[in-house]
Amino acid sequence: MPPKHAPRIAVIGGGPAGLTFASVLLHQVATATPTVPFTPSITLFERDTALASRDLGGTLDLHGATGQRALHFAGLWEKFVKIARYEGQEMKMLDKTGKVWLTNDGEYGGPPPGVEDESAPAGGAGPRGTEEDGRPEIDRGILNSLLIDSLPESTIQWGKAVTALERSASGTHKLTFSDGTSAEFDLVMGADGAWSKTRRLLTPVSPYYSGVTMIEVRLSGVDSRIPHIGALVGQGVLMAFSDNALIFAQRNFGERVRVYFTLRCAETWPKDCGIDWRSVAAARAGIRALFTDWDRALLDLLDLCDAPAGEPGIAVRPLYMLPPDDFRWPHSKGVTLIGDAAHLMTPFAGEGANTAMADGVDLALAIVDAFRSPSPTAGEDPLDEAVKAYEEQMFPLAEASMKRTLNNMNMFLSADTPDRRLAFGRRVMRIPEEGMPVVAE
Repeated sequence: MPPKHAPRIAVIGGGPAGLTFASVLLHQVATATPTVPFTPSITLFERDTALASRDLGGTLDLHGATGQRALHFAGLWEKFVKIARYEGQEMKMLDKTGKVWLTNDGEYGGPPPGVEDESAPAGGAGPRGTEEDGRPEIDRGILNSLLIDSLPESTIQWGKAVTALERSASGTHKLTFSDGTSAEFDLVMGADGAWSKTRRLLTPVSPYYSGVTMIEVRLSGVDSRIPHIGALVGQGVLMAFSDNALIFAQRNFGERVRVYFTLRCAETWPKDCGIDWRSVAAARAGIRALFTDWDRALLDLLDLCDAPAGEPGIAVRPLYMLPPDDFRWPHSKGVTLIGDAAHLMTPFAGEGANTAMADGVDLALAIVDAFRSPSPTAGEDPLDEAVKAYEEQMFPLAEASMKRTLNNMNMFLSADTPDRRLAFGRRVMRIPEEGMPVVAE
């Protein structure tokens, strides 16, 4: 097989974007009929020493046309629908007094036919790519495990941090790692997150502070230990609003809830505010002072939070983003970006991980399609043509997601009246004007 048909591909970063790409590409090549004349060598480099070496964050709602579609092309659809939390789509919006302004009242999409029947093939033919698919939840760690388990064990090199990336004299790219080793690759994919080293090779445009910071705390045993918290949050998401502030509570797997106390503030506020962030116990009074006039039931989300043994139980997360109108980069042979490295956005539309997974599946499919035809004529490079096609497709889609996210953030954290937020919430939650509960007195 010609060398061009056996490229060495490096994926930097083991998040949803990089894992999706590797899983989809390997599955599609292995199951292609007729056989694709293409035998890629894929190595994914992850700086963490193991999957469980750090907390991976909360839960993700996977959309039918992006995240769910990606898992379908990775051959993981049947496994996903068996573990996805469709009930996690439950959502309600409150104001700071505790008044419920909007709820979807358990009305949401999915699961697909067959998923509840143990004797039937799960999920049928896969997602429909419409709102009928719903947006079921899956914890980040569980999603990563699903993708990792689909890969040959040798695909991922753990504890392998990239320290340098440069173009070599042969036209390939050389990666140097923290252990002093190096290797060359025909294609390097930067799936290395917000502060991507790969991105710096392509463009000087870097993330900037969004003006919003989240303070994350966690509660455990919300159904058995503190059942009123479980009832308050429900099976999905609770959002409570006031002027330029938000409490966002998110149900996770296993009786756990993550809560994000969110506010507009200066980038330096966490170090200038005087709050002791070393533990949730030390920080609790300072956080409570910021939300002192909020309903007691909402403040219980702070007062009753706990910390896993040996952990501070709190994380301060300033949110960064790339400019929606200036995140693109000029094409450069042998290197590209996917996920947050390509189009970092805040979490206010649930688009980040879904767009990242769409990147992974779209690039993988573009590469397979480029090699499906007979051997290319002299001078053509199917791998580079595939990357160009992926970038041209991704840029406008990512821009639209980034703009939706920015719009959501500005509405969620604003001084608008409840009525305007109600109208906006209907659009976000995809609730029609008629036939749904709105205001609970």
